[in-house]
Amino acid sequence: MAGLQTEYRRLESTDDHDDPVDDQDVMLHMPEGNKTRWSHIENLDEFFTRIYQYHQKHGYLCMMLAQVFELVQFLFIVIFSLFLLRCVDYDVLFGDSHNSSDKKVTLPDAIYPLDKCSRNPPGALVICVMIAGVFWLHRLVRVIYNAWHYWEIRLFYLTALKISADELLNLTWHDVLKRLQHVQKEQRMCIHKADLTELDIYHRILRFKNYMIAMVNKSLLPLKHEVPFLGETVFLTNGLKYNLELILFWGPWSPFQNYWHLKEDYKKAAKREQLAQQLSKHILWVGLVNFLLMPFILLWQLLYSFFNYTDLIKRNPSTLGARRWSAYARLYVRHFNELDHEFTARLNRGYRPAARYLGAFSSNILTVVSQNIAFFAGSILAVLIILTVIDEDVLTVEHVLTAMTLLGLIVTVCRTFIPDENLIWCPETQMQSILAQIHYIPDSWKGVAHTYRVRDEFAQLFQYKFTHFAEELLSPIVTPFVLCFHLRTKTLDIVDFYRNFSVDVVGVGDVCSFAQMDIRTHGNPRWLSEGKSEASQYQQAEDGKTELSLMHFTMTNPKWKPPQQSEYFINALKEQAQRDIHLLNTVDAENTAMATSIRSITSLEGGGYNSILSSLAMQQGMAPAGMPPPLAAPPRHHTGSLRSVEGSPKGTDTTAAAAKANQPKVRGAISSTEGPLQTEGGLLSSMHTSGPLQTSVNFSAESYLPMAQAESIVGPSTLPGLQSPTRITPTSDLSAATEMNISALYMHQLHDRSIILPGTLTSPDTDARRHWAMDNNDQDEDDDDDASPPEEICVEQDGHCEQTEGAPLPIVPEGSLVDTSDMQV
Repeated sequence: MAGLQTEYRRLESTDDHDDPVDDQDVMLHMPEGNKTRWSHIENLDEFFTRIYQYHQKHGYLCMMLAQVFELVQFLFIVIFSLFLLRCVDYDVLFGDSHNSSDKKVTLPDAIYPLDKCSRNPPGALVICVMIAGVFWLHRLVRVIYNAWHYWEIRLFYLTALKISADELLNLTWHDVLKRLQHVQKEQRMCIHKADLTELDIYHRILRFKNYMIAMVNKSLLPLKHEVPFLGETVFLTNGLKYNLELILFWGPWSPFQNYWHLKEDYKKAAKREQLAQQLSKHILWVGLVNFLLMPFILLWQLLYSFFNYTDLIKRNPSTLGARRWSAYARLYVRHFNELDHEFTARLNRGYRPAARYLGAFSSNILTVVSQNIAFFAGSILAVLIILTVIDEDVLTVEHVLTAMTLLGLIVTVCRTFIPDENLIWCPETQMQSILAQIHYIPDSWKGVAHTYRVRDEFAQLFQYKFTHFAEELLSPIVTPFVLCFHLRTKTLDIVDFYRNFSVDVVGVGDVCSFAQMDIRTHGNPRWLSEGKSEASQYQQAEDGKTELSLMHFTMTNPKWKPPQQSEYFINALKEQAQRDIHLLNTVDAENTAMATSIRSITSLEGGGYNSILSSLAMQQGMAPAGMPPPLAAPPRHHTGSLRSVEGSPKGTDTTAAAAKANQPKVRGAISSTEGPLQTEGGLLSSMHTSGPLQTSVNFSAESYLPMAQAESIVGPSTLPGLQSPTRITPTSDLSAATEMNISALYMHQLHDRSIILPGTLTSPDTDARRHWAMDNNDQDEDDDDDASPPEEICVEQDGHCEQTEGAPLPIVPEGSLVDTSDMQV
């Protein structure tokens, strides 16, 4: 780390009209009227974050009610715990009192008077109540503070954005974002730039989150530990995460001077040793405070867990056997610049395939034991139920109701360990379905998803809920040791990380350079960036984080203009996808990365993906025998939708897009939608825009394809209910989520096949970096500057890519044999 030459740097605006504004220009430009209320906002990070939270949490009333009830809930837990501890006579309640009486015991008889409850409280109890009181008062001040500022946000929505509370559910965040950019042009909330891009606003909202994601991606934080008998274990709880954010981002000793600027010393390489020592000392103090507060935090965790989960477990005991995405997974699989609602929706879609994958693994011994325990417990429970039906007085027998409850709990838990006898075990297919949603898995998992090693590693991302409960209860004990003995050893690396991977963006401040999603700076040559990235191994993001984040942000914000090299990367990826689609009428679809990506999830995700592949296959097909092909392709709408052609034959001017336009649109509860309602920047939607594909295929999007040929391309299972001739369904109306799922699989397919994107020219420097990025058996490729990039097609042979000039050849997976001698393209 000491020899690194990377330094903190300042990035000027990439837009010609976004020049910095000096102070005199600010004084001369003063909006008129009430617009001055929103001009020159000092803390835009908090302002934009509140705007986002106001939209996602459904307005002022919902937000304030939730925060007030949190205060009431905290107060209830403290008071009710004191009542149970000091004011209940358990001898009378349980009938153990020596006062023999035939009088029926009532609830008031088992409660002490108030003066007796408060008499001579223990000192430890007094300390706990005082700490709880201070914490509650702090939260009360925060609620009042938030109420004041969110009232300002409410006025901003009403007056500046022209959005009422009733309209929030009917507007996506993308709609709010466009209005926010328009308000910037009118009222200059940020005085350093005339216009704010989508990325500028995302940077403000996700500044610290992007740093945390990058640190996890580069394995900077000590989250993995070797535990005896358990091996490598990931430990990241809410308590540990809170302490990490306190130390690294917003605490009084954090490296940040304010919300948007690093301290100047962290930008100087000469002070790295001094800063590392200071940071280590600060971490030690935070660890000691955690150690001193450990008993009180542990007590709170126990009380909160008891009151929060006891009733849930009683009503649904299988809750403990359910799973959830771990806190580590929520950082590992998150894209740069991905907002909470986008990320949550993606994880929710990945829940079912992840549960099916882990559910397919079962221990035969555990299954046999669980079946027998469930049999014994169920038999006893059945007898007790029958006796209760015969005579309800059975319930009055001591401990009968308790026994029935415990037996029911045992039966329910045992059933969670008994696999479904009708379950089909296909781990590789399940893993592909998971990958389509979460977008990130290590390369070491591919092809070996059936092994218990992969299963155990994935289980750390998708853990049992009872494991989560246990970790949270242990967090007050473990967190001080992680801070004092593990995080302190990383302080020098943390200081270097801030200096090497922070950039000053005009109008935004200091942001994590990984969040810029610049392929040239942080692209990974193993992830389709060969020849486009200048990053060293230290500078590149792992697991394709830069490339996949760039594609995701482009789809959710199609109007955003990426950096030049990143734009070249996206265009090259779309061109490669167009070539794969174009090959559908020449070779089997399974020989292309695009078709393989779509087919890999059709068996689990249903007909939505089937129709996509069918449409793409037919679009590239020939007209059936006896039917003349259309004379020309119809003109296209700017969104990619098809329009009718003047003078076209009757019956052919109605397209699927026109039919959809006539249908009523559901506009309710769409505030959690990812990106715009109709995406324009995806790989599949680009099939309907101008480009190499459209110019090379001179027939209408309503072309016809014989059923036999369609089935040979996409398989009979993907064409249910279709009859020849078949009309094509446009793919331009796909959601951003669907586009991203297919794009993620497609990029992984290209990565696995070591495809070099069209237009990529290698250089000696690139070849020098290949010794660590590519397999040792990859052959060096010639650097021919006179070659035409669009005519270079990557064909996978013997595990590596070779460039072929002239007629394009199909992309063939390893081991497949395709005769291309008579192929006409």
